[in-house]
Amino acid sequence: MAIAQFIRLRAFRHGVVWLLILGYHGALAWANFTGAQPQDGLRLQVLSLVVVAPAIYVHGWLLTRFMEQRRYALYAAATLGLVLTAGALLDLLSEVESIAGANAGAPNQTAASLYGHAVGNLLLFLLIATIARYVRRGIVSHFQMQQLRALQLETELSLLKAQVNQHFLFNTLNNLYGLSLAAPDQMPEALLQLAGLMRYQLDSSRQATVTVGTEAEYLANYIGLEKLRLRHNTQVEFTVDLPHPEQPLAPLLLLPLVENCFKHAIGPSGQNTIRIELTQTDVGLTLRTGNSIPPHFRAVPSGLGLPTLRARLAQYYPGQRHQLDIESSSTFYAANLQLAL
Repeated sequence: MAIAQFIRLRAFRHGVVWLLILGYHGALAWANFTGAQPQDGLRLQVLSLVVVAPAIYVHGWLLTRFMEQRRYALYAAATLGLVLTAGALLDLLSEVESIAGANAGAPNQTAASLYGHAVGNLLLFLLIATIARYVRRGIVSHFQMQQLRALQLETELSLLKAQVNQHFLFNTLNNLYGLSLAAPDQMPEALLQLAGLMRYQLDSSRQATVTVGTEAEYLANYIGLEKLRLRHNTQVEFTVDLPHPEQPLAPLLLLPLVENCFKHAIGPSGQNTIRIELTQTDVGLTLRTGNSIPPHFRAVPSGLGLPTLRARLAQYYPGQRHQLDIESSSTFYAANLQLAL
């Protein structure tokens, strides 16, 4: 069924193109064949297309069969034979129509010049058709690459979600177990945060965009659950200023930067700090994160966090619509993400 639809679509597209070409040649015939009836000139143009059109399709087959298979000698020989044969047919049609009076107003020309003119016209048609073929192929390839890139980004996002689900859920369940023993009165709030986080991940997996407000709520639940496992020497500051929470946003776009704070700022001694600030204007959204780095800390890149974030930013907020700045030292790590919504 798909093949039949493709054939019908291609036949329709080619038919429209040939009708346009026929109309163009009809207009030329009406304007240029002043020595005879315009319909005689149109007849010559139609008969010429009867030769030119098959020549173009045969040449397309030669490109596929020989040229693109790097069989250059066979392609050159076959194309030369095609041009000479089709040129002879065009020359013959021109002579027949000239005798019939369709081209009576044209100046006398030698047989060689008429044949050369026919071959030149044919080569021009083949060149135009070849250029159109590869331009169209380039455009189609460009859109296919975009689709593949989008699919790859969605796959990477799914991997990111799976990573968050597995590690985060495992750690959270252990933390909830400890919380149930040490501070059971805090369990209801923690369970609600976990339920909200899981619900958001399920909903966002079925949507191309979410709202800024729901993304901020997700981050709040994530931070609240992460704080369950922190020592007393770690201070977390999370501030939110969202005057337009209904604005659309790609899902889970802010998580990698927030997640990095909790991966890198947890040390057994000394004072650890995490600062997360999410602010919004009429046209943009800014996420600033900063965290201290414990002594002797060595980050192990997962391959899914920042690389996936940069790729998704380029896909959903290309060019000047996003800016990601990262500053890192031996004691502090800061990130600043700006989005034009």
